[in-house]
Amino acid sequence: MKHFPIGMIGAGGIAISQHLPNLQKIEGVEFVAVANRSLESSRKVAEAFGFAKAYEHWKEVVDDPAVHIIFNCTPPYMHKEISCYALSKGKHVFCQARMAMNLAEAEEMLEADRNTKLTTMLCPPPTYMAVEPFVMQYLAEGHLGEIRHIMLHHATSSLNDPEKPLHWRQRQDLQGINLLEVGIMGEVLNRWFGPLSHLSALGKTWVNERPADLDGKSKVDLPDSVTVIGQFKIGATFTALFTGAVNTVACSLTIHGSKGTLRCIQGEPFVFVQTSEGERRIDIPEDLVGKWEVEKQFLRAVADGKKGAPSFEEGVRYMRFTQAITDSMEQGMRPVQL
Repeated sequence: MKHFPIGMIGAGGIAISQHLPNLQKIEGVEFVAVANRSLESSRKVAEAFGFAKAYEHWKEVVDDPAVHIIFNCTPPYMHKEISCYALSKGKHVFCQARMAMNLAEAEEMLEADRNTKLTTMLCPPPTYMAVEPFVMQYLAEGHLGEIRHIMLHHATSSLNDPEKPLHWRQRQDLQGINLLEVGIMGEVLNRWFGPLSHLSALGKTWVNERPADLDGKSKVDLPDSVTVIGQFKIGATFTALFTGAVNTVACSLTIHGSKGTLRCIQGEPFVFVQTSEGERRIDIPEDLVGKWEVEKQFLRAVADGKKGAPSFEEGVRYMRFTQAITDSMEQGMRPVQL
């Protein structure tokens, strides 16, 4: 039986709801050490999930000789430092998305990864995970013909209430350039269609000041909406709206081809296909429904001595997409080459 001695750094929402419960189900997993925002919170997580040790600082987890695998579930501002340090200490690294604060940091992480045979992996996006295997097969079989237009519409009400306290994801010192669902969808777009050749972006902040968060911060750093136009290297045009500033939730990805159109709804295990004969819904066959098996996939890669997927290389590609959007916004919608 394989043995997986794990150290957890950061035990917030996704760690508590997904990673830790799923890791508990995997044979051979040992919860060795955990460090959260404070020693008190570390001890609470240790007690809840059975970690042998609770530490005050993340370096104590990495430096613990009994820990062989690091789950880096911190916000983006800590991703590079922790991941690179852990690799330098000979530890396998699973890093929460988004990969880093900016493209330069992501490239540093990739360089550290290339200098070792240790297993690394980034957390994948759940947004269109259920339909991805089917869509990839459908596109490869040519049912839509030549792909000509890709349209992304991600609108939510998450930031619409001006009385809602500042969220940490709106803080540049914690998030870097990672606004809204830009990075998540950049990853999906790269995997499905390849990279963009160029793009232009316009950002807008509808609420500039909010009630203070726990740290006393109130200024909104990152836009709460961004509109993007561009073109993929395959030739297809790209239009996208990312916003958290509307009174609705409507998230979809539409692919227009010369033979038909395919529309995906975020989180749903079905798609809509439209041709000259009309529109029909296709429920994804069970064997083609993508499932969340992130933790199992990472530990399998560790056991096999391979890099995981999404890889750090994929992370750099989606960080390049996010960086281009940021640069274009800052330069007044100037087109940016990728």
